[in-house]
Amino acid sequence: MNKFLRILIFLFLLFFQVLVANSIALWGIVTPMLYIMFILTLPFEMPKWQVILLGFLMGFCVDIFTGVLGQHAAACVLLAFLRMPIISLIPTHIKFEEHMRPILWDMHFAWFIQYSLYLTLIHHIFFFFLDTMSFKNFFLVLGIALLNTIATVILIFIFQILFYKPSKRY
Repeated sequence: MNKFLRILIFLFLLFFQVLVANSIALWGIVTPMLYIMFILTLPFEMPKWQVILLGFLMGFCVDIFTGVLGQHAAACVLLAFLRMPIISLIPTHIKFEEHMRPILWDMHFAWFIQYSLYLTLIHHIFFFFLDTMSFKNFFLVLGIALLNTIATVILIFIFQILFYKPSKRY
C-alpha cells in the first residue's frame, strides 16, 4: 500500500470518527472508536517506531478535534506498542509474508477476530480508566469498555468487508 493511500485512510478514519462516530451514543455510553482501525491495519513489516508515531499522531488528531487532552493519544500509543506482541501471541498456521497485512481478507476470520478484539479491548480499557482516573467504579468502567469494544469491532468488520480487499501477492 503506498503512502498516499495510507494518508487517505488516515484522513477518512479521522474525519469519520470526528463527524460520524462521535455522534453515535447508544444508551448514552457506547461510542464506537473506529479510528483505531488505522493502527490495526498497518503492515506487519512496518517498524515499531513508525507504528507508535502514527498511533500517536492519530490519537493526537482525534484529541484535538474532540477537545480531550491526551486520552486518545495515550491509548493509541499503548495500542501501537502492544500490537506486535499481541500478533505474536495469537496462534496461526499462516506464514506472514511481505505482501500481507493484518486485515480480514489476508488473515483468517478467527485470527482477525482475536487480533481486533484483544487490541480493541486493551485500548478501550486503558482509555476509559484514563477517562475516570479512578478504580472506584471498576466493574462499571469495565462494562462500558466492553460494550464500546463490541460496537467498535462490529464497525471494524463492516468497514473491512466494505472497503478492504486482499493484498496483492506481487
